[in-house]
Amino acid sequence: MSRINVLDVKTANAIKAGEVIERPVSVVKELVDNSLDAGATKIRIEFDNGGISLIRVSDDGIGMDREDLRKCFLIHATSKIKNIDDIYDLSTQGFRGEALASIAACSDLSVTSKQDDMNTGVRIDYRNGEFYKETDVSADKGTVVLTENLFANMPARYKFLKRDATESMYICALVEKLAVINPHVSFKLIKDGKQILTTPGNGSMKDAIYAIYGKELTDNLVPLEYEYQGIKLKGFAGKPSYVRGNRGMQYVYVNDRPVKSQVVTAAIDEAYKASLMKHKYSVCILGIYISGNGVDVNVHPQKAEVKFSDDSAIFRLVYHGIKNAVFTNNPLPELRENISAVSEENYPSKASDTVSSGSSSKLRQTYTRSEANATDDLLRILSGFKPDIEKIGGEEQKIPVEPDVPETVNAFVKEEHEPSVDRTLIDELKASEFVGFLFSTYIIMQSEDSVFAVDQHAAHERVLYERFGKQREQMDNEQRRVETLLVPCIVELSTADISFVSDNIEQFREYGFDIDIAGDRQIMLRSVPIATKAEDRLKSMSKPSVFFSQILEDLKRDTPSRSEVWTSLVQTTACKAAIKAHDVISKEEALSLIEQLSLCNDPYHCAHGRPVFHKITETEIEKKFKRIV
Repeated sequence: MSRINVLDVKTANAIKAGEVIERPVSVVKELVDNSLDAGATKIRIEFDNGGISLIRVSDDGIGMDREDLRKCFLIHATSKIKNIDDIYDLSTQGFRGEALASIAACSDLSVTSKQDDMNTGVRIDYRNGEFYKETDVSADKGTVVLTENLFANMPARYKFLKRDATESMYICALVEKLAVINPHVSFKLIKDGKQILTTPGNGSMKDAIYAIYGKELTDNLVPLEYEYQGIKLKGFAGKPSYVRGNRGMQYVYVNDRPVKSQVVTAAIDEAYKASLMKHKYSVCILGIYISGNGVDVNVHPQKAEVKFSDDSAIFRLVYHGIKNAVFTNNPLPELRENISAVSEENYPSKASDTVSSGSSSKLRQTYTRSEANATDDLLRILSGFKPDIEKIGGEEQKIPVEPDVPETVNAFVKEEHEPSVDRTLIDELKASEFVGFLFSTYIIMQSEDSVFAVDQHAAHERVLYERFGKQREQMDNEQRRVETLLVPCIVELSTADISFVSDNIEQFREYGFDIDIAGDRQIMLRSVPIATKAEDRLKSMSKPSVFFSQILEDLKRDTPSRSEVWTSLVQTTACKAAIKAHDVISKEEALSLIEQLSLCNDPYHCAHGRPVFHKITETEIEKKFKRIV
């Protein structure tokens, strides 16, 4: 009995679709690559409902004649390579021969194309992976590809798609990257019938960056051009003073192809190592130009990763390219003496972060003499408990929200539905006596036979998290605690960011971010959520635009599902608005914070699940000092 089956073309194409077409942005990537390789100077991308219901990519490239148009739907059909040797010396963007065949297998697809010497254009339609019809049509020079009802015939793949807003964000982010590295092409991006991005196509990368990201980012870029062992590096690197909370603005291109590379990422980190605080990342737009035999682009199904033949040369190229451009004529600024004046943008915000020794000593000098003596005594006692202290200061780990939570269920479960929490430990902490501060991060309390170390950031984050949640549940818009800005703050966003905010604007407004879309990728921020006025010293919110941008970056990185947007927004805002590690607070503020913590439904964990405090008993201490065995 035969066990080996030769699959029919339709089934084979469907399998290939799973490798090439993961989501709507995969379709856009394949089609724009083809337009670029066709020599297009104008590319128009339209999509509706996150690209699921419609994607249309139009270009003014060379077009296809009738014969080529028929061939382009066949598996392994491509104009970009002829034999295996061509794979190792590619000068085109895409080269897979399955793109259109794969898209046709998972959508309703039509391709219209016309060359200069053709009197009319030709349109071919596929339905459900099979040829449907061919017609002569009126058309301009170039190609138009229309995709509709993506994954309608593949429900298993459709269910793994994220909500429309997230899929839209992916498409916008991709088009931004492609427009930056192809400044000679004019891109137009139309989302749900509204044009949200256009680039000049005048050949200037700086002008393309300005059109996409605006003046502030463009003004903080330094042009770079460097060569090492025949490999060239061109692009822009950000000034050390202009940083982000993640690597979202580190773009790497190899021969004009957007890719990911651990070698390049490591080189960027090393180049900025002495100038950026922990968990802050530079902006970089780097184009690497290398001969085809020096890089393998066929190591990833979507060509998103590459492998270099000489990693060491690439590391040196990027490292020295950035160093020469950014730091040769731009010495690092001196650290400011008044650490309290440094905004959140310039120093770490997590409990595991560190500051310079000079800053650290200055922070500790702010204690009263009695508090300092008490802290010194405790430090001596706890000198044998380094593992416990390290666990307290461990890097924040976000715990995923449980899936499949109905949207109607409030993110903050009402008290009557919450499992009961043992209050013994928090009551003991509340009744303890204040001793001092440890590392300007932990509040030290002492009971009759134990010592408590309270993470001030985690504690305040938990207090704000529950307070903000109750505000939404119990208060209307007029009662909600917000800070109305005297002068509305204009925040400039990228295309992907403005798309994300527009799609979630009601959630932002419900929470206290009064936002108006001002046009041209700008929003007007009129208010932000705050705690009470009595807590002004406890909050370390920087200027509203930075505060909002940090929240937006975290939300985009986690890409919450629709039912989780509110929870993620509150978690992130509570984290950003809470006091940070190394913030100096008074004894009174510390005791007030513990009092508020004791009223929380869950006083033991921050909004992301990290422990708020640890208890060390007198017995444990005596065992460390061998007083008891």
